[in-house]
Amino acid sequence: MGKKKSVVLMVLLTIVIVALCVITAFPVFTLPGTEGIKSWNPAVMQFDLGSELDGGHYAYYYPEGVIPETEYDILTEEQQSDYVQYGESGLYLSTDMEKGILKADKLTLRDDFVENFDAAKDEICARFAAKGYVDYSVSVVDGCALRIELPTEETETNTEYTSLQYANQAFTLFAVTGDIGLEIGGEAVKLDGEEVHANKLIKSIKAKTQYNKVAYLEIVFTKAGQKVLKQFQSDVTAGTTDANGTAISTLDLTLGGESMMQITPDLIADDSVVKYSIAEAGDKRYVETLAILLNSAMENGGYDIEFTVSEARTFEAVYRGNNTLYFVFGAVGAMILALIVFAIVKMGRFGVVNAYASLSYIVITLLCFAFITSGSFPISAGSVFIFLFGLILVNVFQYLIYNAIKKEFSLGKTVESSIKGGYKKTLWLTIDVYAVLLLAALALLIGAAGLQIFAIQAIICVIAAAFCSLLWARGINFVFLSASKNKYKYFRFVREDDDDE
Repeated sequence: MGKKKSVVLMVLLTIVIVALCVITAFPVFTLPGTEGIKSWNPAVMQFDLGSELDGGHYAYYYPEGVIPETEYDILTEEQQSDYVQYGESGLYLSTDMEKGILKADKLTLRDDFVENFDAAKDEICARFAAKGYVDYSVSVVDGCALRIELPTEETETNTEYTSLQYANQAFTLFAVTGDIGLEIGGEAVKLDGEEVHANKLIKSIKAKTQYNKVAYLEIVFTKAGQKVLKQFQSDVTAGTTDANGTAISTLDLTLGGESMMQITPDLIADDSVVKYSIAEAGDKRYVETLAILLNSAMENGGYDIEFTVSEARTFEAVYRGNNTLYFVFGAVGAMILALIVFAIVKMGRFGVVNAYASLSYIVITLLCFAFITSGSFPISAGSVFIFLFGLILVNVFQYLIYNAIKKEFSLGKTVESSIKGGYKKTLWLTIDVYAVLLLAALALLIGAAGLQIFAIQAIICVIAAAFCSLLWARGINFVFLSASKNKYKYFRFVREDDDDE
């Protein structure tokens, strides 16, 4: 490639990378005197932060017969005698054998309690996962209570709900562990004289909105369920009464024996679909949470354990509290600048190639983090770690390539031959390292529960770093070297000639 073409290409490449860096990470600022666009927001401001960086909310789930120390302290002495302290977290457990928590020795949890507790815990985890809380945390406290943590959520502009209220909705609903049922006149529905479980009558329960405003549950019934609906409509029309002599007017959908919603004939459409509006909470998020709970109960039944939910509370980010995002950006930015300066000092103009490769890696990963995984894969401390790890890899391999080229040159080869030899000798090492890292990330994605978010972000970082190390940096080096007048100064090479007389 000629020098003029190389210079032009180098200028264009610089403009593109600078523009992408501005789009990705230029600081937020307000645009005065403009219409339409009021402020500048870079891609990094689109990140959804995990609870480690943005704080969140937490609540405790206590099984019946398990109470915290604060509740124990307000009991009378007679009531306190029915409890015993258990574990190291200030929990008190009922010694009443009917509660089914402790064995006769009053020191060990009963096996059936542990089994029921674990089963309920797994189902609660599945509910939060179905809600999209990919950054949620469910911790077991002393084997007999749960601590649930949720990240801070963005609130809808057309509602007065706060992030804490959203979290409290999920905490409260997902703690319900009763079985789902259908009742007419206070009695479980029957077909041909026999009780039928709700999962045989209901095909699906979905959260939907009408006119993008009114949220409602769409309950689709099976063929057997349609018979129940027809019988219910017939009973209402005929004025049939229940066991107490009260006229039947509603079909109750229950959870753990408690009525969750009362279906009236006017809500039944097409003889198979019920559209039940949630007037008290028009926000679709609440309806989605309720749908997940009902589907969970319908698919998996109830559990022989009941939870009491503590008051939901807010916690600050683990690392800094407020303004965590700016703290992280500042620390990462300082590290990036240090790597770039160090590379230029150590490797001369080849260090500039390294800087372009590093900036390219940063742009690729941050844009992927902001848009490909936005809303589903929040940025956590692990995300920052894997991002920096990939950046360091790019710099390390560039330094290894530089040393390999330098070693080839010391053997008396030309600059062009040294470059080919340096790249060739480091090629398979680079491929092997990135291949192993990619396989490790894929293994996390497939087999590690709770690490799927980190695994996907790791895959993005590994692929971006491999691309920059194996292809992109080499292409940039070719362009820059072609535009360079003095290839010795480009690499800071000095040819030492021995005088042989």
